[in-house]
Amino acid sequence: MSSTKVNGDFGTSNPLWFGSTFHPFENFHQLFTGYNNIYARWFLNTLFYSGTSAMIIVIVSALGGYGLSKLIHRGSTVVGAATIGMIMVPANTLVVPLFILFARMNLNGSIWSVLLPFLPSPLGLFLVKYYLDRNVSDEILNAARLDKASELKIFFTIVLPIIKPMLGTVFLLSFVTACNSYFLPQIMLNDPALYPVTVGMANWFGGQFQLIGIFVAILPSLLAFFYLQRNWQRGLADGSNR
Repeated sequence: MSSTKVNGDFGTSNPLWFGSTFHPFENFHQLFTGYNNIYARWFLNTLFYSGTSAMIIVIVSALGGYGLSKLIHRGSTVVGAATIGMIMVPANTLVVPLFILFARMNLNGSIWSVLLPFLPSPLGLFLVKYYLDRNVSDEILNAARLDKASELKIFFTIVLPIIKPMLGTVFLLSFVTACNSYFLPQIMLNDPALYPVTVGMANWFGGQFQLIGIFVAILPSLLAFFYLQRNWQRGLADGSNR
């Protein structure tokens, strides 16, 4: 509702209702064209950081989870326990060590200093492995191996269709986490042209522009949720059929 108001309505209208005028499109136009189109750049940066990291996490979690669940038998319990231990480490405690590490590698201030820390996802690996343990039987995989199917063919034709709902969950969690990240890019980046929306709005915007910017910033996460919920519904239906 605040994103539809003009600046004068904030002090005179009910904060939990619409203002005297309705100008959402004009407000969005000013948001994306003001300050030399800097918000549009931040928005695209956020989509790039979040989308790229989420896709890589999904790929690594799918392959790694399959390997831990169905291929690696000796030592898989130790690896699983280590994965759970890494999940318990708060992400913000790693920012300063990462800053020192990337400074030695001359990566501070680049997109890699923001993108690379997002890529390891112990949670995604654990979720996929847990899902595989309970939804993919070894008998089906052994039957496919008796038919001389390769592991890649087994993964793409048998395993991947079954774990799609979980991969959608991993993508959404990773995407939202990257979209909401503030402390890491705030420490790593010094060029406003590389800021994500969270850092850009905190350092540059205030008042009405900040409210409208927040509303626009949450739209990708909402769209991703509504799109991916079809996979969850399909997965529930498939599970009931089995």
